[in-house]
Amino acid sequence: MEILLPFPAATAKAFVGTAAAIGEARDWARCVLGEWCPRVEDVLLVISELTTNAVIHSASGAPGGRFAVQIELDATSVGVTCIDMGPALTAAPRPLGEGGHGLKIVKKLADTYEVQIQDTSRIVCCWLDWASSPTHDERTSRGESA
Repeated sequence: MEILLPFPAATAKAFVGTAAAIGEARDWARCVLGEWCPRVEDVLLVISELTTNAVIHSASGAPGGRFAVQIELDATSVGVTCIDMGPALTAAPRPLGEGGHGLKIVKKLADTYEVQIQDTSRIVCCWLDWASSPTHDERTSRGESA
């Protein structure tokens, strides 16, 4: 599927490392992509999971912390990059049996997934191909909204 790009091929935004910024990042991405993007809901879920990890499991969630999200488009896919103030994941206290599935979801949705760990940051980059987009019938059969 060939897509005519409606805006520059890449855009990025930095966010304060708070729980509220997770929703702000999602809202920003929805505005950037619009409803024309065949994988907009998948991209929003990926952004939600990656930014949640940034806030909960890295220095991005500490006072003064920040994270950034980049969206990149080409003719066949959309790229999502989240840069946090890593470098290593830190355990977050949570009730038994809750959480720990975010990266599994991201890896399932993404056609490519890569992590780069540096001294002061962690960069997670995913690409979601247009052709991998579940059809309306597939989503409905899984109980998802279209």
